[in-house]
Order: sequence, then C-alpha cells, then structure tokens
Amino acid sequence: KFGLCLSHLQKGIDRLNSLSVQFSSSENFYCVTKLLGDLYTFAESLPSYVFILSSFSEETHDDESTFLSHEVQNQMSFIAKGEEAYMMAQKLAEIEGDSDEDYPYLVASASSDLGTNLLAQARVCSAALGEGSGGGTKTSMFDMAARSGKIMDLITRSINSYTKAIDLNPHDASAWNGLGTALATVDPLLSQHAFCRALQIDKMLADPLSNVGMMYADFGKTDTSSEVLDALTQVADTPLMWVGRGLLLEKSSIEWKGQEGSSEACMIKAADAYRAALQIMQNPAALMGLSLTCRRSYNGFGK
Repeated sequence: KFGLCLSHLQKGIDRLNSLSVQFSSSENFYCVTKLLGDLYTFAESLPSYVFILSSFSEETHDDESTFLSHEVQNQMSFIAKGEEAYMMAQKLAEIEGDSDEDYPYLVASASSDLGTNLLAQARVCSAALGEGSGGGTKTSMFDMAARSGKIMDLITRSINSYTKAIDLNPHDASAWNGLGTALATVDPLLSQHAFCRALQIDKMLADPLSNVGMMYADFGKTDTSSEVLDALTQVADTPLMWVGRGLLLEKSSIEWKGQEGSSEACMIKAADAYRAALQIMQNPAALMGLSLTCRRSYNGFGK
C-alpha cells in the first residue's frame, strides 16, 4: 500500500505540473507551487524502501550521503524537490509584493512550509543514520545533529525559514510550533519558549502542547509532563496524548526495577496506552511502543 501511495503522489505531482502552465496569474501559480511542495514533503511519512526504484539525483552526493542507503538518498532527493517548490512560491509572492497587501502572509506561509520540508529531510537522514537505535549509544536527534554536519545544516536552514515566517507574521502559531520542533535538536530551552509562544497565540493548538509534554518526559520531568498531557485531553483527541502516557509508564516501570509485580503492571498499562493511541490513528510510534511493551511484559506474550 505504501508503493501505491507513492504512485498516487507522483500522479498528483504530474497533474499539478501540467496545470501550472495553464495559469497566467502569479497568485494561481503560487498556490499550485505551494501544493507541489506539500506533496513532496508528505513523502517523509513513507518508508524509504518504496523509493528503491526511483531515479536518483546526483545533487545529493556528498561525504555523508555515502553512509546512506540508495533508497534513503532517493527519498531525500524526492522530498528536496518540495524545498525547491516552496522557494519558488516565496519568489512568486515577493514579485507581487508591492501590489498585493497579503504579500507578508504569503511569503510567511511559504517560509513556514519550507522550514517543515527541511526538517523532514533532517528527520529522514537522522533516522537512516541510527536515530533511536539505542544499544547504549547516544542516538537521539539532538545527538545525531551534533555528529552530522548534513543534519545540522538542514536544521539550521529550517530554523532560519521558520524565523523568517515569524518575522513576517508574528501571530502564526504553527510557525512558532515548527520553530520549537526544529530548535528542540539544538536548544531545548529556547524550543520550550517557542512552544509556549505558540500556545499563547492559540491555546487550542494540540501540537505545541504535545511537544511540550514530550520534552518534559525526555528530560525526566514526569510529573510536569503528566500535567501537560492531562491538559491535552481537554484540547484534542490525539494519539500523541496516549503515546506520551505510554512513555511515562515505561519510565515508571524502570523506576520499579527490582519489584517485579509493580514493574510489570506499569508495562502492561503502557501497552494499553499505546493500544488507545492506535484506536485513534495508526500512529507508527504507538505501534512500535505496543510491540516493544508487549515483548517486555510477561502478560503481553500471546496477545
């Protein structure tokens, strides 16, 4: 089904490319170009193996690319075409700047999307280089960015794009949330500020609340993280709420090490939290969490 999804993405891209020549106004061409960027960026959610037969762009060749598999390089090349589309959208909006009062918002929107695309490329590269692989090594995206010049360059450019969007439209909560997500890999404290600013603008936005909760969990602030996740239940029914619960319960299980009954009970509750997340949406993180917690809890076997 992932291969079929990529096929439909490509058909949509081909259709938009054919339509773009029919639009005479910059406004219409801006919308088409920005939508093209969205379709290319969506490819981050697909597994890299579906890109094994895709054409490879020579432009992605560099020292670090030699450590990436052929399909990962193809996936990053595909997503990078979205970067080109958003940059074109920016230029189109800037051309109409003097005559269009919406110019700042159009450029800001394209800049925010560009930041998301660059961050998507960084995440794909980070995952391919071992993010989350564990084994006693430092494999968070924070650590991967410190070790990889390619990832750090993508994140830095993402931060710059989000910053440009905020400069043009300071009240864009989504841009602040994106900035916080990019900053989380280099400056967690500043990242927290960006998430809080997003919530000041729009208290009903679930993403920054989820991100703050996850950040507190990463740094061992379990009580504060739990409070944030409680608040999230009043905002939206999102799988991240339950994924966060699962992570906190896994941490509690580790703290009960030596008391087998309590530790196992926490692990079973964590598995239930991941199941609840999957009832909302087929979230990959929830699926991974469920598979691991079921393996690690005695009562999970055979379920």
